[in-house]
Amino acid sequence: MSDKHITTFYDEISKVLEGDHKIVLEPNRKLTEEWIEYDPVKWELEEPIQKIVDNLKKDKILNFEEKILEVYKFIALNYIYDDNVLFFFRKDLSDPNNVKYIAVDWYGRIIDERWKENRKKHNRRVCYEFARFYAKAINELLEGNKNCEAFMLGDKENTHYVVGLSGDEYSAILDVDDFNAIKDLTRLKLGLTIQGIRILRDNSKKLQNAVDKFNKGKLNELAEVEEAKIKLKEKDIIQYFNSVVNILKSYRIDSQGFMEYMKAIVENEEIEVEKIWKEIKGGTEKRYVRCLIFDFENKTYLIDSIEQILSEINKENLDNKLFVFNPEENEYPYYGG
Repeated sequence: MSDKHITTFYDEISKVLEGDHKIVLEPNRKLTEEWIEYDPVKWELEEPIQKIVDNLKKDKILNFEEKILEVYKFIALNYIYDDNVLFFFRKDLSDPNNVKYIAVDWYGRIIDERWKENRKKHNRRVCYEFARFYAKAINELLEGNKNCEAFMLGDKENTHYVVGLSGDEYSAILDVDDFNAIKDLTRLKLGLTIQGIRILRDNSKKLQNAVDKFNKGKLNELAEVEEAKIKLKEKDIIQYFNSVVNILKSYRIDSQGFMEYMKAIVENEEIEVEKIWKEIKGGTEKRYVRCLIFDFENKTYLIDSIEQILSEINKENLDNKLFVFNPEENEYPYYGG
C-alpha cells in the first residue's frame, strides 16, 4: 500500500465534495493527518464475498477493473440495505442554525462477535459494513500490487460511508448505496445501469471502460415504468403510481428498495413526501421500515413499503403502536443485530 495514493485522493475529493470528510483505514498504518481515522475493527470478508474473491483471483480472463465490478454486482444482488439503522439516528438540536442527524456507533461500526454471528442470519447491512468489506475485497484482488489501494471514505458526522479507490492510473468513489438516489443495491437487482461509481481521474480509461462495458445494453429506467408513465401519468397520476407499485412488486425487491424507488417516482412529479416508520411484527428483533405519506388533490396517501401497496388514508387514524413519525426525537434501545 502507498500513502501517496491516500493523500492524493483526499486532495481530489476536497475539491469536489461538500462538507468535511475523513478516510478510514485498517489499523497499524503510520498516517497521522487529522482527516485520517483508524477502524477499531479488523477488516474481514464475510464468507460469500470471500468465496467470490477467491474465484476471481483464479480468473485469467477478467482484468482487475472488471473483477472489482463483479464484486460490486455480487454485493448489489445478494445484500439489501438495513434501513433499521436510520431509525436509531439522533437529531442534534444544539445549534438551531445547523440541525444534524448523528449515527449511533453501535450499529455496524463498533461491533463484537455477537454482532457478527447475528449478521450471518440475514443479508441486511449498513453503509459502513458495505464499505468495510468491499474495500477489503478490492485490496485482496490487488494481490500485493502497490499501484492502487481501496479504503473507506466517510463524512465527519458518520452518516454515510463509501469506498475510495486511488492509484497511479485512476481514482474513484464507489457507492453501492447512495443516500440521495435509487441505490445500486436496488438498481442492479432490477437489471439497470450502475450509477453509484463516480470517477474522479482516469487517464488510462481502464475503469471507465469497465463501467461502460458493464452498463452496455442495460437501461437507466425500467421499460415497464416508462410505458406506464406514457400511458397513465397525464390521465390519472394516482393510477400511474399504483402501476409502478405493481411493477416493483412483481420484481420482489426489498422494502427499502421499494421505498426509495417510489420516493423518486413521486418526487419526480414535484409532490412532497413525508417519511413514516412502520414496525415489522413477528420477528426476533425490533425492526422498523420507512414508508411514505403524501398529499394530492386534498387526499392523503400511504405507500406501505412492507405490504408494497398504495392506499388512501386518514393520518389521524393510523395505529400509533405500529407507525412512528419522528423516531429521531426519542431514545430507543436496540434489540438484535
